[in-house]
Amino acid sequence: MIYYRVIHFFITKEPEHIHRFNIGIYDSKKKAIREIKRLRKQKGFRLRPNKFYVIPVIRVVKPRFLNITYWDGGFFTYAYKKACLSERMKNKNGMY
Repeated sequence: MIYYRVIHFFITKEPEHIHRFNIGIYDSKKKAIREIKRLRKQKGFRLRPNKFYVIPVIRVVKPRFLNITYWDGGFFTYAYKKACLSERMKNKNGMY
């Protein structure tokens, strides 16, 4: 049987990071697209509304969590500076 996996995928440059959110697996493409339209308005997703992808997958066994949407309330990203963390990790002698 064919199911439809929805992901939200993008890459940031500063800091360099790959972001991939597994949104869910749906039994119809129509349900997958409906969830994408709804999630585009949520925090985090609305910054990159065109980075949703629908991927058809073939499964012999019905997925356990079918038609359940994860990341329902959106997301936020917190960036930190690596230099600040590395300075705090040094001991008295300047060694890590």
